[in-house]
Amino acid sequence: MSVTATLSPRKSRGLLPAAGLVLLALLAAAGCKRPAAAPGLRCSVLELRPNIASRYYDAVVRVEGVASPDPLKGHFQVISPSSTFDLASLKFTVEGSDAARLEAGDVFIVPLKRPDWKFSVWEGETEDCRQNIQDRLPAEARWHPSKTEAMDVARSIEIVNVQGVLKPVPADLRREWRLAGETAPTADNPLGVSLYQKTRGGRIVEQVEIQFAELTESEKARAESSSPAEVLSSRSECAKTGVPAEVAGHSAVVCDLEGTGELGWTYRYVYVDSGFVVAVDVQSDPEELGKTEEEKEQERRTDQTFLRYGYGPVGREEWQVMIELRMNRTGAFHKRARGGEIVDKDFKVRDDEFAAVEKALADNNFWLLESRSTIGPGFESFLSVRTDERARTVDLRDIRDPLFETIGEAIRRIVLPKVEENAMRPPTS
Repeated sequence: MSVTATLSPRKSRGLLPAAGLVLLALLAAAGCKRPAAAPGLRCSVLELRPNIASRYYDAVVRVEGVASPDPLKGHFQVISPSSTFDLASLKFTVEGSDAARLEAGDVFIVPLKRPDWKFSVWEGETEDCRQNIQDRLPAEARWHPSKTEAMDVARSIEIVNVQGVLKPVPADLRREWRLAGETAPTADNPLGVSLYQKTRGGRIVEQVEIQFAELTESEKARAESSSPAEVLSSRSECAKTGVPAEVAGHSAVVCDLEGTGELGWTYRYVYVDSGFVVAVDVQSDPEELGKTEEEKEQERRTDQTFLRYGYGPVGREEWQVMIELRMNRTGAFHKRARGGEIVDKDFKVRDDEFAAVEKALADNNFWLLESRSTIGPGFESFLSVRTDERARTVDLRDIRDPLFETIGEAIRRIVLPKVEENAMRPPTS
């Protein structure tokens, strides 16, 4: 059974729906072409100047023509992958007689940041002056999805046996990466899909999607006797139009799809391995390249809840206590008495205190602890932890687990003094 359609390029956000694509194909076949709108602004890049401060380049741009009825500089914005500027705020080295408006011959400077490879000028919702400077950058300065951590994940993909099923799996999943979803192949749909994502602060910054299907016996024989490319061409649109290349140790066909995918650029390659045809999509937020660990850490500090720790009853009033700690180092203490009285207090922790909680979780194997309970009333406690990579909740009912207790004590030792609630400690037995 063929999977040609399924291994075709994924529709990215903002592309036409399938019906629109069919209509465009019919129009093209009939020789019908929609006239292109005249650009409101034409410009060219005179040169790329090295910028010592940014350690990148500034683009020197000349206005070649202006068709906008009222080209006030304040009506335009310059947008690159990393930045947005009001055109009026940029430096003009050549200006016409009307400094408030754009004129042919004006020259202005666009301060680019790594890894900008393009920019355009927008007047409202209209984009003009599209400039792709990738070919003008030195090779070492050019951004590409194949230069990212996502590509490192893709390079580690191997066909392995997972619970009796062969499938491609990356061997190198680093911090912040997780399996975000997968679809197993079936008799009706022999295509399997695995999606791995790197998230930070609740935002996707990189992803690798793997599509795979087992070759038929006749395809396996053809791949051995001729070449994998012949088999790939019947399975993937990319293999029909792409470029042969060696990728991650495989003889593959590559489709470099700038402008597609949720992160703006998809690097796709298709190859045959161990009786499977495998298509890999590599995507990365361009701004991820070159970020320092300090910048990444700041991005992780959102108001997303890191943990919730609850326990009770405590004391004569039979208080139920809940401590919430967020990624941005703020938190909330709540307690509720059996009689209905409620107390809420906010607090903050220092970086070293937050790290101490993380260490307690790691040292006491929180991610391996299991929920347990006995029948009947008793002391209850729970701990829910959520990171960008994973989430887990452990509930204990009338059960004391030494590792869980050590984690709870670390949290209480830090938080209770901050909210003046030292009395809110669980009974020792």
